[in-house]
Amino acid sequence: MRKITLIILPLLLFINCIEEVDLGIEADDEVLKILIVEATLTNELKNHTVALSRMDTLVDLGIDSVYNPYTPIRDINRDLVRYETNATVSIENSNGTTYSFNESSPGIYESDIQFAAEMGSSYQLNIVTSDGKKYTSTDMEIEGLASISNIYAEKTTSESGAEGIGIFVDNTIETGSVQNLRYTYDETYKIIAPNWSPNEFKLTNYDPCALPEVTYDLEIVEREEEQQVCYGNNLSNTIIQTQQSSINTDAQKFMVRFLDEENFIISHRYSIEVSQLVSGSASYSFYDQLNNFSQTGNIFSQIQPGFLEGNLSSEDDRQGTVIGFFDVVSVSKSRLFFNYTDFYPNEELPPYPFNCNELTAPESHVSFCFSGMRGPNPCPQSIIQQVDLDLISYVKPNFNDGQCDGPHIFVPKVCGDCTVLGSNIQPDFWVE
Repeated sequence: MRKITLIILPLLLFINCIEEVDLGIEADDEVLKILIVEATLTNELKNHTVALSRMDTLVDLGIDSVYNPYTPIRDINRDLVRYETNATVSIENSNGTTYSFNESSPGIYESDIQFAAEMGSSYQLNIVTSDGKKYTSTDMEIEGLASISNIYAEKTTSESGAEGIGIFVDNTIETGSVQNLRYTYDETYKIIAPNWSPNEFKLTNYDPCALPEVTYDLEIVEREEEQQVCYGNNLSNTIIQTQQSSINTDAQKFMVRFLDEENFIISHRYSIEVSQLVSGSASYSFYDQLNNFSQTGNIFSQIQPGFLEGNLSSEDDRQGTVIGFFDVVSVSKSRLFFNYTDFYPNEELPPYPFNCNELTAPESHVSFCFSGMRGPNPCPQSIIQQVDLDLISYVKPNFNDGQCDGPHIFVPKVCGDCTVLGSNIQPDFWVE
């Protein structure tokens, strides 16, 4: 487990694997009051969302970079963000129409109705927090339209020299000023558990403190749900931007995503939906600064909250009380599918990212309430303990007879149950 100590800005949660840094921000009451705003209005007809949170103090993030069967998976976004609740949020356009937002979950505000930003109209975000403080954005509008004319995957080499597959888009300018493009993606991939078995452990009547011996019933039963094939999902967690000339309306090629040939998410079938956002110069500058702050190797000690200027301000015009950007953009989306064998037809699949060696252990253990003398236990944690903690998956019977052998062969749960890594429900858009 790698310990990462940093000052949390909820807006910056996409920063990964950064060493301990000093952003020069004191953890005082004023810093804790800084409001963080995440809001992007698009020309899509949908219920739009606004996320509000507060600056946090120093937090010790214990995040596993490698799967640990003894550590429960944490929802970092929900566990470590101080979401701002009970605020009043609205967006007003230049025609006088106001769109109200309601809090759908802590700190997440969703518009009451579906609407779309229209070219030629400007929009302003208004926030009133529960303590009565008011925040507004500058007027923002869509600056241009550009479409993704083609999305495709090609074998390529990364800047670091790694071999893999690049996801490219060609974009075509349609109208307006299209100089700043920002990209996000939503990727989905098939997961097949390498040590799946049609059977599983079922533990009942377990009393680990029973005397003189532990009581339990352990059965091997048929699985009741799909746990062999699942679908993983990742959202882009880095800032992807490019600038181009609005004079050239021909298709312009850009690589949005690079996938190393050893990346297990492309082992079977992979899909990615790319979103292309046409933004303005102020938006590009804000996200460029944000991206620079998140890169390892930068000198962070000189950075203060006021240096990251967005387009939001408080009613009293006090600087450093709000961080974020209200963006109004046009969006074009496109989806791509491919299989690993499409590019590497005669090669082994990328390795599964976890150690899936077959294991065994004694089925039971000494009562936790036994008070007599006993020496150190040379054997692994018993099967019933690991089943009770939902840590392992059944594989097959064990016919060996060693000191620490038990009647069953098992693997870490992640190797026999794909729901540890994804959902066993096939997405509606999925095609084979």
